[in-house]
Amino acid sequence: MTTRRALLAVAVPLLLAPAPFGPWPAWIPALTAAAVLALAVLGRPRAVFGAAGLSLAVDLAYVGRNGLTLLWMPVEYAALLALTVRAVRALPGRRAWWGGGLGAGAALLLPLRFALRQPAPLDASVAGVFLAAAPVAAAVGTGLYLRRQDERRARAVDDARREQRLAVARDLHDYVAHELTGILLEVQAARFGGGYDPAENARLLARLEAAGQRALASMDHTLDALRDPGGAAPRHHALAELPELLGHFPTPPELHGLAGLPALPPAVEDAGYRAVLEALTNVRRHAPAARRVAVLLAHAPGTGLTATVTDGGPAHPHPRPGGGTGLDALRERIAALGGELTAGPDGPGWRVTARIPTGE
Repeated sequence: MTTRRALLAVAVPLLLAPAPFGPWPAWIPALTAAAVLALAVLGRPRAVFGAAGLSLAVDLAYVGRNGLTLLWMPVEYAALLALTVRAVRALPGRRAWWGGGLGAGAALLLPLRFALRQPAPLDASVAGVFLAAAPVAAAVGTGLYLRRQDERRARAVDDARREQRLAVARDLHDYVAHELTGILLEVQAARFGGGYDPAENARLLARLEAAGQRALASMDHTLDALRDPGGAAPRHHALAELPELLGHFPTPPELHGLAGLPALPPAVEDAGYRAVLEALTNVRRHAPAARRVAVLLAHAPGTGLTATVTDGGPAHPHPRPGGGTGLDALRERIAALGGELTAGPDGPGWRVTARIPTGE
């Protein structure tokens, strides 16, 4: 803004310099051009209303020599075009159309200030308006193009923010909720369990401490992502980490097929890991008394990775109030990779199957 003020402080005196050498009406188009230029340089997009209104008023009221208008008309015309571009680009809603239309109309009619005072005013007016039409149309088109680009950038920023919020929500659900569910179930089991076994209580407290530390680590990673979205690396897990995950359970689920898997893309392994994590979290929530929980991993060139989690029941009830979104979010995540996720009763228990293509 300081640079603009400095340039304007130089341009306005130069613009007004010829006015003292003409009759007094010469000051009218000179001051008008200076005012419109100042509004274009320093004003906001809504300044187009004042600038266009002033220009149109001078078109109607100026009675001086027609030749004098040619000294300042190019500057006023260029300033009106600049204001038209800014109005169409930046003003909200209908104000953009009103402001852009008023600025375009003032620029289009500006040549009439000179042409109507020519010996053949009709011919000169038609020629002036015709010559002014192309730049005016270009200004409106430029404003519309820039407005479209601004809207696309705004949508891209909104989409990026939404994706960041979803990523944070996924991490909170996948990791923090998983650990908190385990802690809750451990505490409930200890509360309603019979007798006092010091050794068992010591093991319980160790498991609760480890689960709490993992939950805090997940929260720290999420907070890092919120503080510095560009600095926190996305969290990806490999299927080789499943034994550690299953070891968090008091009675670890069975794991089959991990050793026979080939090297898979990181996105596929992460999606498979999250599918198993979500299924096991649901087992903890809805079937904590299930006697048998099994995880089966398989890979086929035409099918890709298949991760299946089954439990011996009882069959899972309806999701608790406020929950039940984990499978839906995971289903969308896997669908984005071209795969599918299915979940439903399997005998007395429940089965969750994720099929994720590997591009082979």
